[in-house]
Amino acid sequence: MNPLDLIARRAYPYETEKRDRTYLALNENPFPFPEDLVDEVFRRLNSDTLRIYYDSPDEELIEKILSYLNTDFLSKNNVSVGNGADEIIYVMMLMFDRSVFFPPTYSCYRIFAKAVGAKFLEVPLTKDLRIPEVNVGEGDVVFIPNPNNPTGHVFEREEIERILKTGAFVALDEAYYEFHGESYVDLLKKYENLAVIRTFSKAFSLAAQRVGYVVSSEKFIDAYNRVRLPFNVSYVSQMFAKVALDHREIFEERTKFIVEERERMKSALREMGYRITDSRGNFVFVFMEKEEKERLLEHLRTKNVAVRSFREGVRITIGKREENDMILRELEVFK
Repeated sequence: MNPLDLIARRAYPYETEKRDRTYLALNENPFPFPEDLVDEVFRRLNSDTLRIYYDSPDEELIEKILSYLNTDFLSKNNVSVGNGADEIIYVMMLMFDRSVFFPPTYSCYRIFAKAVGAKFLEVPLTKDLRIPEVNVGEGDVVFIPNPNNPTGHVFEREEIERILKTGAFVALDEAYYEFHGESYVDLLKKYENLAVIRTFSKAFSLAAQRVGYVVSSEKFIDAYNRVRLPFNVSYVSQMFAKVALDHREIFEERTKFIVEERERMKSALREMGYRITDSRGNFVFVFMEKEEKERLLEHLRTKNVAVRSFREGVRITIGKREENDMILRELEVFK
């Protein structure tokens, strides 16, 4: 078989919904990166630095991330970066014998595993969305988003530790940490077989800049840095991340608004009779049977609204207040 045909059969593309007038499908932040901070980024850029292969990560960014993590047990050797959190996940699949994940979960786990030809095991969450008993151990990397994507619910600390105690490596994906406010990064004091992955894409409105970071043991970070591409995050992107951390209070205020809107939408959806999760991300998740879901998606398409479809239901990103009001009106009409 032609190798290109083999790739086409093994891997499939990451596809997104058409960007309709109201796009609530990819959990993007509804607020633009502040214009005055964009100006600050470009004032701080050194034109001569643009010609060189710039350190990735640079020491200043690591120091700012460490300050943001606000722990007393991590050092610069415990942190590295990726071209978005996705690159970190992608690289980790190259580092271990097998990848394990629990659907409904982040769709890219499966997409990336197939793309790199990695062995993988999918074990569905239990009916109450808990992590099932699973036979894993050394050589496995277990991907757990917390809060979970797409449901937004939170896994208990005991569930995470149960997997850690098997000896498997756990990649705890905290992409939505800021909207929940609780992290399990302190487990790094106890477990070397843990990495916490975060991103600037969601709470910091920097999805286009592709900046993620990973926090783990010095041993893992050293191994990760050997496998990832050098200079993987650009000078400009790192500057955006540093400026964002210098002005984190702006983004904390925006996150507070998003959380309040999320809770408002959850209350309204429950009152309408929809079955939803207790989402702690920047989105809500509505359980639906296939036929009902397809009818809703078609109804929303007629209104130029895009949300994300999953086998179990639909995920709706928290948008601007007027967008949230509109989606609630449409869901009430549909009901």
